[in-house]
Amino acid sequence: MLIRPPRRGFGPVFVIGLALTLTVGGAITLVAQNRRDITVTGRKYSYRAGDSDVIRVQKDDLVRITFSAEDIPHSFTIDEYRISKRAEPGKPVSFEFRADRAGEFAIYCNLTIDERCARDMKGRLVVEGK
Repeated sequence: MLIRPPRRGFGPVFVIGLALTLTVGGAITLVAQNRRDITVTGRKYSYRAGDSDVIRVQKDDLVRITFSAEDIPHSFTIDEYRISKRAEPGKPVSFEFRADRAGEFAIYCNLTIDERCARDMKGRLVVEGK
């Protein structure tokens, strides 16, 4: 991220691992940001991130998901974050989002290839507040 100084500054300032937040009063706050790289596999009507169907992150983490399907096409959908990504076997997809809301959020497959996808394929994203 490149932050430009005021007109009389001495050049660009680089900020790594921080996010800028503009508050209602116009003040700029620096927020420490963790980057989380998570691999999720869809197979046999379940999600797996390691040995669990639960993804745990901290509020304000920058989350990068690499989602792959092993048997048939599956989607990775979280309504509250407006995420809906489809992966086919052998064609993983990667995407990023900021976990800016604490809480538990349902992960599900929205494809209709097999009725068991919508009925059985469920996981959870848990965003823990700081």
